[in-house]
Amino acid sequence: MSTRQDEADIRGRIETLLAAVRGGDLEGLKPLFAPELVSFDIVPPLQHLGAEAKWKNWADVFTFYQPPLGYEVRELTVTVGGDVAFAHSLNHVSGTLPDGGKSDYWLRWTSGWRKIDGEWFIVHDQVSVPTDFITGRSVLDLQP
Repeated sequence: MSTRQDEADIRGRIETLLAAVRGGDLEGLKPLFAPELVSFDIVPPLQHLGAEAKWKNWADVFTFYQPPLGYEVRELTVTVGGDVAFAHSLNHVSGTLPDGGKSDYWLRWTSGWRKIDGEWFIVHDQVSVPTDFITGRSVLDLQP
């Protein structure tokens, strides 16, 4: 398969992820993550091991926001080399919290992919927000 086709396949998988996130569809997310996933997610602890830990984090997100969840991706870059690839983007999360308050911030996402039995899976992901080192607080009001 060509690198171009592999990149298109990964971009298609990311579109599937976006549709599932926006729809609060945990079952739609599950097939995207390899069982041995390592995730450096935006929430503690420092690392989450296994796809089930990532699924739990998404389940928490889906209960934390009133539907629908706004999730936009900008500057998506996908690089493929053989049976591994990585992608990175700036992602915008917006939504209504249970108390009616609004949440609106940008984050950074990097994902490592591996082709397993002809299918691309996320084997590593990292979600982060910038930090103000003086205050020790996340900076959530930045925009691309």
